[in-house]
Formats: sequence, C-alpha cells, structure tokens
Amino acid sequence: MRVLIVDDEPAARRRLASLIEEIDASGVEIVGEAGNGVAALDLARERHPDVILLDITMPEVDGFDVARHLAEPRPLIIFQTAHHQYAVQAFEHEALDYVVKPVRKERLAQALERARNRLATLPPPGPWEAASLTRLGSVLGYQPGRAARLLVRHRAGHRLIAMDEILCFSAGEGVVCARTPAGSAVTDYTLAELEARTIGSFVRVSRGEVVNLKHVQRISRNGDGSATLTLSDSSNVRASRRRSAEVRRLLQA
Repeated sequence: MRVLIVDDEPAARRRLASLIEEIDASGVEIVGEAGNGVAALDLARERHPDVILLDITMPEVDGFDVARHLAEPRPLIIFQTAHHQYAVQAFEHEALDYVVKPVRKERLAQALERARNRLATLPPPGPWEAASLTRLGSVLGYQPGRAARLLVRHRAGHRLIAMDEILCFSAGEGVVCARTPAGSAVTDYTLAELEARTIGSFVRVSRGEVVNLKHVQRISRNGDGSATLTLSDSSNVRASRRRSAEVRRLLQA
C-alpha cells in the first residue's frame, strides 16, 4: 500500500512517518511527503499513491482543494485535522476515514487497515462532489481564508495564479475559466463557488460571469436596464438587468 503524507507542518509530517514505522503495517510504503497542496497534486500524479494522509488547513491550496483536483485513478483519502467536531460521524459514509490531531498510533493503524481492506475488496471511491466537500467543511467548522492565488489547470497538472491578475471568471461549455491579460485557464470550480470565495473583491454580473471589481474601468448603462463593464484590458462584459444595480452599488462603495 503506497502512502503519500501531506501536511504543511514538517513536525506533523515527521510524526506521521514515525508512527507508520512504529505500526506493524507490513507492505506500507511512504512514497513521498508534501508540504503544500500544489506539491501534493504533483506527487500524487507522479507517484500514484493508493492512500493520501491529507491535512485540511493548509495555506492557499487546502485539503479540500487537493481532494477536488486529484487526477484519476484517485487514491483513497484519509483526512487528518485538528478539528474534532462531528465530521467523523457525519461523513464516515463518504470519506474513507478521519484522523484527529494529535494523531495517535492506534487510530492511524485503524485508518490504514481500513484503507487496506478497501483496496482489497472494493474499487476506489469516485470523485468527491463539490457539495460533499462544502458540507464537510461546514461540519468541521472550517472557513478557508480569502486566498491570494487560485489553483488552475496547467498542461498535465496545476499552477497558481494571483487573484489580482484575474479579470473575470467565465462559464461556458461545461467549464469555468479564469481570464487574465495573458490568457484563460480552466478551473475546477463552479461560478457559485468562486463567487463565495471572492466575495468583496469580485461580483457576479450575469449567469455566466463573475468580475474582478479592481479591473472595472467604466460602467455604461444600456437601454434595456443592463450595463456594459469595460475592464482594464479594454474588453467588455455585460451585467444583466437583474444584477446591474448591485454591480453599480459595489463600484461606488
């Protein structure tokens, strides 16, 4: 069983590795350690772990983002977290397991045994639904901070782009793209999720677009109650009749 350890705290990674060595878990191989979400995704793609011991509260790219962006075939996920509310009971039917920090050897052994049994008897679980990850965060009482950068697809993997560089998010043909002066990049989020993540700095202007307020240079009224926004790259975005008043209010705030 190939295991990848992901935690932004070096001491936590060392502890997990040490506990795995102490556990009489023959056939468990640590294939790598990652200190952030981007490194975790890169290592998962390169080394194909069977199981990820995944921290939740990491800067910029947290454990939920890692779970969302994992490529197929997806490994089993054992979340490890300092939050100890009702997540284990509420989500045991969706997550493989939870290990609450400080991690105890007996509890980690139980989680690894569960992973071994799952790998032996069942196919790995399918992709995590966005709604499941959102509910999971709510139960944990976890509120991600406003990120300075966003994870987007890049070639075979992912990269981070600065939120300040993003002109707008646009939905079309089943994907949501982040548009910057340098081009567009595909995200793995819905517009609603991006709107929630960027509240206060971006605004929903229509069913298919969320705009960075910082990049709005001009707003012009249209004859039908809608408005046209001119962005810093001279492109235009239409604000719907339903949303134009709120957009104007935010721009004047």
